[in-house]
Amino acid sequence: MLDQSTRTAILKLEQQGHSIRGIARAMKLSRGAVRQVLRSASEIVPRLVRAEKATPYREQILELYARCKGNLVRVHEELLAAGAQLSYQALTAFCRRQGIGQERKPPVGEYHFQPGQEMQHDTSPPRWCCAIPGCCFSSFFPPLPASIARCSSAMLSSTSRGVATSA
Repeated sequence: MLDQSTRTAILKLEQQGHSIRGIARAMKLSRGAVRQVLRSASEIVPRLVRAEKATPYREQILELYARCKGNLVRVHEELLAAGAQLSYQALTAFCRRQGIGQERKPPVGEYHFQPGQEMQHDTSPPRWCCAIPGCCFSSFFPPLPASIARCSSAMLSSTSRGVATSA
């Protein structure tokens, strides 16, 4: 399945006069995929609609789910014993999509903030850096004044030896 941006590019290239083979070569796609997009003449990705294998067994699944106390492995075993041709993965996916055994979690709370009332707080660990090229995070941050700068590697090495350093 091609995404929307790929479909858009195919349609634009076709409008510019490129051949199907040229579009396929440029986008590294099969000619059949390009042809399919051009036939649809739409950028919108088509939605796949597939019949679920477990749909005919829905009532039986609900009954077994209650009887087996929510154990889907046991439900699967019972379905197979009853003659159902269904994999465990298909059963669990069906139950997820149908909401069987899924309790809706109530929202924790509601927050109503006026503009300027809410405060954001950065809880990430502090990053000290020095002006030594290639050391610490100096490649990510501009150099700090010497009075503030600390080299994390020097701090780690001195504290691991039990040596206290002062600024």
